[in-house]
Amino acid sequence: MLAHASDENAGDALEEIVVTATKRAESLQDVPVAVSAISAADIQARGLSQYADYLNSVPGVYFEDAGPGVSQIRIRGVVASEGLGPSTVATYFGETVTSVLTLLGGKPNLRLVDIDRVEVLRGPQGTLFGANSLSGVVRIVPAAPDLQTFGVDVATRGFATAHSDQGSYHVEGVLNMPLVQDRLALRLVAYKDDIAGYIDNIVPARGPTDYSFLLDAFAGQPPGTTPAGTLISPGNPAFTRKDINSESTWGGRAALSWRATDELRFDLTLASQSVQLASEPQAAPAAGEYAQQRSLDAFSPGRYSEKLDIGTLVVNYDWSAASLTSASSFTKMQTAHREDIGYLAAQAFGVPLPWENRVNSDGEVFTQEVRLQSRGESPWQWLAGLFYLDQKADLAQRVVDYSCPRCLPTVLFGQDFAYDHPRSNYTTQKQRSLFGELSYKFARKWTLGAGGRYLEEKIEAPSPAQEGLLVGGFSPASDTRKGSSYELNPSAYLRFEPTRDLTVYLQAARGFRSGVTNSPLAYTGTCADEAAAIGLGAVVKPDTLWSYELGTKARIADGRIEINTAIYKQKWHGVQLDATLGGDCALDGTVNAGDVDGEGAELEVTARLTRALRMNFSTAYSHNEFASVKPGVGYAVGERVPGAAETNASAGLQYDFPLNSTWSGFGRGDYAYVGGARYKFDPFDPVIVNQKAYGTANVRLGVQRANLAVELFCRNVADKRAVVSTGNPRAGGYQYLLRPRESGVEVRYSFH
Repeated sequence: MLAHASDENAGDALEEIVVTATKRAESLQDVPVAVSAISAADIQARGLSQYADYLNSVPGVYFEDAGPGVSQIRIRGVVASEGLGPSTVATYFGETVTSVLTLLGGKPNLRLVDIDRVEVLRGPQGTLFGANSLSGVVRIVPAAPDLQTFGVDVATRGFATAHSDQGSYHVEGVLNMPLVQDRLALRLVAYKDDIAGYIDNIVPARGPTDYSFLLDAFAGQPPGTTPAGTLISPGNPAFTRKDINSESTWGGRAALSWRATDELRFDLTLASQSVQLASEPQAAPAAGEYAQQRSLDAFSPGRYSEKLDIGTLVVNYDWSAASLTSASSFTKMQTAHREDIGYLAAQAFGVPLPWENRVNSDGEVFTQEVRLQSRGESPWQWLAGLFYLDQKADLAQRVVDYSCPRCLPTVLFGQDFAYDHPRSNYTTQKQRSLFGELSYKFARKWTLGAGGRYLEEKIEAPSPAQEGLLVGGFSPASDTRKGSSYELNPSAYLRFEPTRDLTVYLQAARGFRSGVTNSPLAYTGTCADEAAAIGLGAVVKPDTLWSYELGTKARIADGRIEINTAIYKQKWHGVQLDATLGGDCALDGTVNAGDVDGEGAELEVTARLTRALRMNFSTAYSHNEFASVKPGVGYAVGERVPGAAETNASAGLQYDFPLNSTWSGFGRGDYAYVGGARYKFDPFDPVIVNQKAYGTANVRLGVQRANLAVELFCRNVADKRAVVSTGNPRAGGYQYLLRPRESGVEVRYSFH
């Protein structure tokens, strides 16, 4: 756990990184896929902890950090619609799918504690990873139990955050115990974070508001019929609450490995992580640089949370010519939000009522994969497998009305809430698929590979009863919407290896994203005709993406420099977007809205300039624009797809040096640049926000000996105030910020 890159200075060449991006162990430099790998040594030397620390430094990747349960990953500019639909990026923890479907749509942000590596695959991965890997896959691969060596690793860090009066800390521990030498081992991992908040809630005084006049509108009676004072929204005194966005995380993992025979191995993993944010995550520029105005705190504090539970059993049996793997996994993700939506009341009624939106959405997924693949050095290599998925997601939503809790049951539908949607399943999804790949190495330097996945998917969603002011009192349950689709995701590549240090590949691959369901549609007459014209129905078909990529992977200077490049074109067909019918048909839903054409280029360079000095550099550009659009979606042909940066870049420099025969040291600096992003809200009354580009620098200085390391670090050295995600200006104009400067110390100790 204390092994820095400096420990590998016995040789000048860069160490080889082995990945399983193609579901077989291969050198990163030989894989005919655009994939970036972050090793355990990189994680430690750069002080990486979560998605926000590293994803924006991977070429072509954009991380939209909007808080627990909501944050999204964009690869090559392929952006998912917010909310109900599945994402365009699949995430994994080892063999386990973690991109669980929930209403809030976020990716579980697993902390990088005792992690062997992170693999980021760019481009559609439909053949090997199936649905929802439309634009790529992010895999966090945990360290496996060691069958031979007993070990204990502990670490702690403490740090101060600019613009905060709180301190932060992290503790972690890893215990590895061989129970039967070379046969059975247990690995236990635990960690805890308390991260300081830095946003203040600054709320001015507000007097009570008489909104009795609204009852006349609801009842259809002349204005002034309802006596003044019938409905009064309470005010609040001025108050300030400091550092409200503090975050607490805990996690644990137990992994048991049993090598029953030399050929047969069982790996069981149980993991859990809980993240609690003690407020809403955003800042409101009108309130100050690091401030918000959440008057609802006078009644109820905000909260964002996510909890992830994982169970995985992998069984592997090896013959001399083939290997059989069974991977069974269960994942559950629970998300919750408590957010201030008083602006909705202000927009609808002209009165800023204290409304709180409480959303709980749980998703769970069971998967079973069985695959058989070749082993050895034969020119023919093959893989064949079966995959099954059963996924369920439920939803509970309640808009609590704090404006007049005593009088509302009397005068408004007998209810003390503005909206209530009881917990119920909103989506059930089942998939069955058959997949395989075959490759042949010919003429010593050429390899031709092809594969495909045939998938059957069924989705259904009921429409439960809803009640409250926002649905006119009560809306009964309606029929379940059902749909099915059949997809074939082929891929092919040609790899040329003129020397052992150069790989050139040409690849074509297809990915797809699962379909979704719409709310019940009760269109008749002209509205029904308009809905049919844009394809607005009960079930939305999957969207698909074809990518055509030319890449090179080169080692030069005796293996001390690696240069990887990729250029690509992609065609995204049947893009899922929200559509609205105009006029008297003012209802909306999701449709397959059109097509998008994209292109881009990526570059990664890693080098050991001397035995003591190493560097890395990456950059990427991607551009996606609408090639065709249907009416009702608010976009035009030639318009840039919003929601992701088109450029990013990163650079790092590390110098390792000896102090004496026992101690060594290192210094490291990292810089990441994220290009500007374009957001478009309310397409038919457009509000466009051009989010500014930003760059951030981190530094780290440490000393270590065999079993002890002490490091000083500073993240966001310049204390850059940067916006990483932007909300609709008409819904508060919220901004989600890069964390301010953090300075601290980390201590690690290992016993083996």
